[in-house]
Amino acid sequence: MNNNDGCNRVLQAAGNRVALTNCGICNARCGMKITLAGSRIDKVEGWTDHPTSRGYLCPKGRAIKELVEAPDRLKSPLVKKPEGGWQEISWHEALDLVAGKINKLKENYGAEALAVHVGQSGVGKEFTHYAARFCQVYGTPNFSTAGSHCHYSRVMANCLTYGALPEPDFKESDCIVLWGSNPAESSPLLSREIKQARRQGAKLIVVDPRRTATAGVADLHLQLRPGTDGALALGLLRVVVTEGLYDREFVERWTVGFDRLAEHLAGFTPETAAIITGVPAAKIVEAARLYARSGPACISQGNALELHTNGFQAARAVAVLQAVTGNLDIAGGAVIKTPPRLASLIAAYNQESRKPAIGQNEFPLFYRHTRQAQANIYAEAILEGKPYPLRGMIVDGSNPALTWPNAGKVRRALAGLEFLAVIDHFMTATAALADIVIPVATFLGQDELADWTGARGDLRLGLIPGTAADTGQMTNWKFWSELACRMGYGDYFPWETEEAAINDRIKPLGYTVEELKQKPDGIVYGKWTPKKYEREWFKTASGKVELYSNELLRHGYEPLPVYREPGESPVSTPEVFSKYPFILTAGARTLGYFHSRYRNIPSLRQIAPEPLVEIHVDQAGALGIADGDRVMVESLRGKIELRAKLSREIHPGVILIPHGWAEANVNLLTDNDTLDPVTGFPACRSLLARVYKKD
Repeated sequence: MNNNDGCNRVLQAAGNRVALTNCGICNARCGMKITLAGSRIDKVEGWTDHPTSRGYLCPKGRAIKELVEAPDRLKSPLVKKPEGGWQEISWHEALDLVAGKINKLKENYGAEALAVHVGQSGVGKEFTHYAARFCQVYGTPNFSTAGSHCHYSRVMANCLTYGALPEPDFKESDCIVLWGSNPAESSPLLSREIKQARRQGAKLIVVDPRRTATAGVADLHLQLRPGTDGALALGLLRVVVTEGLYDREFVERWTVGFDRLAEHLAGFTPETAAIITGVPAAKIVEAARLYARSGPACISQGNALELHTNGFQAARAVAVLQAVTGNLDIAGGAVIKTPPRLASLIAAYNQESRKPAIGQNEFPLFYRHTRQAQANIYAEAILEGKPYPLRGMIVDGSNPALTWPNAGKVRRALAGLEFLAVIDHFMTATAALADIVIPVATFLGQDELADWTGARGDLRLGLIPGTAADTGQMTNWKFWSELACRMGYGDYFPWETEEAAINDRIKPLGYTVEELKQKPDGIVYGKWTPKKYEREWFKTASGKVELYSNELLRHGYEPLPVYREPGESPVSTPEVFSKYPFILTAGARTLGYFHSRYRNIPSLRQIAPEPLVEIHVDQAGALGIADGDRVMVESLRGKIELRAKLSREIHPGVILIPHGWAEANVNLLTDNDTLDPVTGFPACRSLLARVYKKD
């Protein structure tokens, strides 16, 4: 089979049919070859000729048959009965019920009383734009996504510095920095690129409080105290600036505020950074020299960098480090790609609600950059009416009861809503709290657009086709379209089919869905060329890299990257630290799972059968804890029980717990009261906790 077969064509093979598509579980979009016996999946393999994955498929993708055919998968809408339990209803009844409930909310309280949240399953998916469009025509400003606690902090930090979030080009890099990023677990395709670069001689620096497998083979591992990333970045910058390791020509021509930056860094010596971070000063100097003297070099910023009360400023400091070393928009550096020009789905805002979005006043820059509400403070709006009451929610592809910080408070808030609808494949912890649960098709049951471009080269947009393997379910897009039409918004949702909607979206590119179906490698909508800023300038107010940001200053924030201690730390809250002597970092990825998903899939459960708390051997010994012991982990918010995993690879003062486990929900320990002042992001990776053996 080769690329000429067409990425969506169903082919005959030994009496069965073969469908070529892409996995939609994460953003890697690996190619998938599915052999069908009738409409059932017989076999799942990696698609060898796929333009990016070239045959690789992670365990989650290989388990798609188990996911589609899972015995606990929901097949019909369920409505909660007054006496408890669930009753199956038809799709028409479900849509009518939702429409009626949110119409009543609007009549009684105003449109802003409804919030709509689309979770990680909507990241990079077309239906997210239609959910946002629905909110616009309904009139609520309270549309939010997983960006409330993932990714957007980095986007903002980089955009405020040089107008875009670049992508690290591992393949051509001479020095790769993985900062709070562990692609071996979170993005194996990128891990493969890093290994290839290493074989070509690239150096590797890993910033992580844990000695991961990748950190174990790195040239330098900077094992810092969680939440001190900003101090480390400023320490590295100090070395680069004082030793003249920056790109003088680039700095003089393409940046503003360098003199102010240099003055700002004067007191931030490697020794100062070492005291704060726990990374030896000599290692900080060595890392700065290795990165700055390598050409080109790139930094991969993981979401562990941003999940702190000081995460935005840390990401800003890292963005400045990339800029002053001249590693912007060059092969092997931080590549700035041009997204495809798609038709906008922004509708005219319904002016019935003149209330600001939740979080718009508290985090104005977050709202300005995302045009979204900040979901981390929804609980206050529900429980306390601040800044006004939320009365209803529609949650699409998210599990807030497990994945949002301060989960105990979140559960109380969700349970206190007048109406809660959840769209999901399974009866999740959040769905169990809902008034109605609406199942939808997996990615196999719907067409999707995807950008298949790597860091450099041709810019490609492709069609991820649906297959016959998951028919009979409503798609997410269909739900929002049908709901809109039932509520009288048909003029804003004129498309009869999803294909018609995609045709409108790609019209500016001059292509149709039918044409995309014949192009398995996607269509080339542009070509990356280095240093676009020399022709188009940077997308900032000054047209240059803003080391000193007047926009931040205008909003009352520090215009230069600063370091502030995490809201809860051994330094900022010593009285708490005396009782809770470990730094808890929550949310590390596991290859078999994606946030709270797939623990019900047998083959994936075997990879990580139960939740564990990782603790250093020496610290465990002092507490009388042996490997495998049942222990309690407690913070100011709550406590959970789970088994201990002893390790020599983790920072001695740190404990690590993965999130997404209903059996031991680490977000019962995390906080949403003290948030990053710029973005509203929570501190899931640097909180205080204690561990003790269960009686």
